[in-house]
Amino acid sequence: MELLFYIIQFVLHLLVAAGLWLLVKPLIERHLWQWGQKLDLRMSLFGHKVSSAKRKMWLYRHLDDLLYFAHKRYEPGISVLRFVTRSGVLFLGVFLSSLLTLNELPGQMSFSNPFLEGMVLNDGAPVANAWRLPLFLAVLSACIPYLRMRYTYAQRKVRGSYDLLDVIKIATKFTHLSADSILSKTSDLLPVENVLKTPLRLLGAAFAGYSNERELNEEAGRFAGAIGTTFAVEFVSDLLYCEKEGTRYLKSSLMTLNRSMELQRETILTVKASSRDAISLGLYGNLIVLVSSVGTFMYMLKPDVYFKLQFETTIGLTFMMVILTGLFISFMISTILARPRLDYH
Repeated sequence: MELLFYIIQFVLHLLVAAGLWLLVKPLIERHLWQWGQKLDLRMSLFGHKVSSAKRKMWLYRHLDDLLYFAHKRYEPGISVLRFVTRSGVLFLGVFLSSLLTLNELPGQMSFSNPFLEGMVLNDGAPVANAWRLPLFLAVLSACIPYLRMRYTYAQRKVRGSYDLLDVIKIATKFTHLSADSILSKTSDLLPVENVLKTPLRLLGAAFAGYSNERELNEEAGRFAGAIGTTFAVEFVSDLLYCEKEGTRYLKSSLMTLNRSMELQRETILTVKASSRDAISLGLYGNLIVLVSSVGTFMYMLKPDVYFKLQFETTIGLTFMMVILTGLFISFMISTILARPRLDYH
């Protein structure tokens, strides 16, 4: 009961921190927007100097590349600042909430085997190094937005390889226009669920307002690298050639690229249909076998004996970690095989 009381206190502390964040969020967002606009302006005015400094800021470049494709409303120079600020606020909120809750305990908390003694609270003992657990929880909490962004990035990267086919089909209708107009009109006609809508709009803005060829090549390479397929490289190469030499051969080139992508898509769907059972087995078969095996052992050995062998022996813990790691790897491989990217394999 006491543990439940302290958990409720921790949740209430988090609610207070969330309320404070909602109060100051509009002010912080406005300053972030202004700062991001200044950063974007400096990048456009002093492209070479900022690019050389940006290469040294590997963390900024890494987050910016992820947000470029993972965030639906990506804004250059602003999205990274907003992401870092929110992660920092989450870290600070969890750390302070955990620290306040831990300091309210009447003694020092120690943990034993969860299946035997459980949690022990030593009354009257001082809370030594009380910052360690809050710091650990805060670091874990601050990593959640990044892990979520990485997962979203991986999912949208696969979807983007298929959505590129729709982009090429629409762009083929506007090959009589300039490259920036093609990208702008194509972006406007794409449905909202198409993950390339925002990157395509940014690429069109780059074609419309680039100051030198290096700047255009960097933005085009960024678009192709975000999708990460050979078809994306071919599409960007056609646009760059169109920008230099005109749109005379663009329509035939895009139509050829469209046919190649259609053929590759049919091949992938055929292979996927033939290996559907193996993929499903990798996704769920191992988990079903594990649950049934554990249930059988618990029935034969009785739950208390099974828990002691599993969690109180080195061999039991080692086998558990090996099995869980194997399940995770199998699940990840099966997930990748379930929907491969639309590319040459």
